[in-house]
Amino acid sequence: MRQIGTLPRDLDPKPFADHLLKLGMKARIDDRPEGWLVWIYNEDHILRAREELDAYAREPHDLRYREAARAADDIRRKEKQLDREYDKNDRNASDIWGAPTFRRRPMTTMLIVASAVIFFLQHIPDGRFAFLPTGGELIQRLVFCRLEINEEGEVRTRGLQDIGEGEVWRLFTPTLMHGSPLHILFNMLWLARFGTMIEVRRGTLRLAIFYLIAAAVSTYGEYAWMERMGDIKIVLGMSGVVYAMFGYIWIKGMYQPEQGLGVGTGTVRLMILWLFLCMSGVVGSIANAAHFVGLAVGIALGVLRF
Repeated sequence: MRQIGTLPRDLDPKPFADHLLKLGMKARIDDRPEGWLVWIYNEDHILRAREELDAYAREPHDLRYREAARAADDIRRKEKQLDREYDKNDRNASDIWGAPTFRRRPMTTMLIVASAVIFFLQHIPDGRFAFLPTGGELIQRLVFCRLEINEEGEVRTRGLQDIGEGEVWRLFTPTLMHGSPLHILFNMLWLARFGTMIEVRRGTLRLAIFYLIAAAVSTYGEYAWMERMGDIKIVLGMSGVVYAMFGYIWIKGMYQPEQGLGVGTGTVRLMILWLFLCMSGVVGSIANAAHFVGLAVGIALGVLRF
């Protein structure tokens, strides 16, 4: 959001705000001693809005400004209706297992189910089911890159070799594995909330593409950071994707609120606080690079109007 100018106090700012809304540009008007400050939410509209501001200042009594009121009222009514639908969707986000809701959020449900099944397979005792791989074997098949121990006992990574040999699923499958019950519980709760919001408002196909992008980029980002720091470890979890979803919804709420996506101030504070708390090391070994890269990916996709 950016300020585009100031209207004199003797001019009524509402006809101008209505006119902008009719043109598809959402504005905010602030009352200040020096006049009416005009802010535009979408920076793509800055130049056009400034031209309209100059035109209104020159001819504030032009008929088009009075005629814009009815159209603006219709737009605002539709926005309120979308807000009510969003609130309903947000309240129902935790009802992921209900039969009616599955049809509206199949991708979110499948990600949760896949994570739960893989978590179970990771932690079954070795040899309990002979036809299933052991937890260690499964991790080696699904992790971003296999780890090897050389003759000196040092852990070495195969880097991008496995993916280069065609095992492209390794870009995504690390997000489906988790290390502990609390790890998967919290990630799935956020996935259920954020994934549902995106899928209901933006569609299943868009969420599927979003997941593939966020999973691949955040997973690779964590791997690249480990390589740079020389700290090789197995990285598991959906949190990079969760932060991408959060960033996407956050940006959409600020710059495209008409799409019905958005998070409250409390959620924003909690997610940012957790981001930096994880960096402090207080909560253990965390894939911080995946968090930051995921957040950046989500914000970028939101800005790019994905």
